[in-house]
Amino acid sequence: MEQETQSNATTFDSLVQDRQLQMMKAAIPYINNPNQKTMAFLIKFLELQRTVSIFNHPDASMQICSVAEEEEPMPVQMLNAVREFCTEKEQETIDMLMNYVQMFSAYETLFT
Repeated sequence: MEQETQSNATTFDSLVQDRQLQMMKAAIPYINNPNQKTMAFLIKFLELQRTVSIFNHPDASMQICSVAEEEEPMPVQMLNAVREFCTEKEQETIDMLMNYVQMFSAYETLFT
């Protein structure tokens, strides 16, 4: 089985999780078995509740701040963000995709 990369939390995770939820998650292995399930459901319920609350606001948006002044195409920025959580093999695939995107972008610039 490939080793999974556990890195910093994503922007979305930082919006729905906080220090208290992380402490509750860390405590789950130390709670007796019947209560682990209840604690895990409670944590996920709180995360879901926060997610709903975020998207109920009319101005809710998680877009990057520099959308209007982007230097790189959005797919490249997205791939860079996703790459952090990938295995080494998946990172190689993403690198290849990013090279293709940059190559075609350069081609468009030269011939348009």
